[in-house]
Amino acid sequence: MKREQLAAQFDLLSRLLKISRDNPFKIRSYEFAARTVRNRLPEGELTEREIHDLSRLKGIGKAITEKSLEFLREGKISKISELVKAMPPAILELALDGTLDPETIAFIWKDAGLDESESILAFLKKQREDLKLSREELARLEERLKRGP
Repeated sequence: MKREQLAAQFDLLSRLLKISRDNPFKIRSYEFAARTVRNRLPEGELTEREIHDLSRLKGIGKAITEKSLEFLREGKISKISELVKAMPPAILELALDGTLDPETIAFIWKDAGLDESESILAFLKKQREDLKLSREELARLEERLKRGP
């Protein structure tokens, strides 16, 4: 496992937690973990020792260390799998695409109650200008939502 792969997992975890409207302190800790991994760990393959050394830094707690070791040993973080399973497929596609910010995706899902591709696309088309989506971005989202997981 390389440094960037681990950092990307923490980025994804924080994004999914934002969409799920989880604890903001937890979200910030995973964002911090992603930055710290990128800035403090060496390039190349990571070792358990390097991950344990990371845990000595202020702001890197037990949960981050455990998730780092889990990713090193198993190639996945179970919390990410858990969050993915809890999301409707269309919401997950928006989350993985990265065009829309997590707060907008959370609004679409949690506040507007939209979780099907067709209703999400209708909302995005209607709100395109307010969301500052270019026609190209909207077309890409439409293609991704129609293609599905």
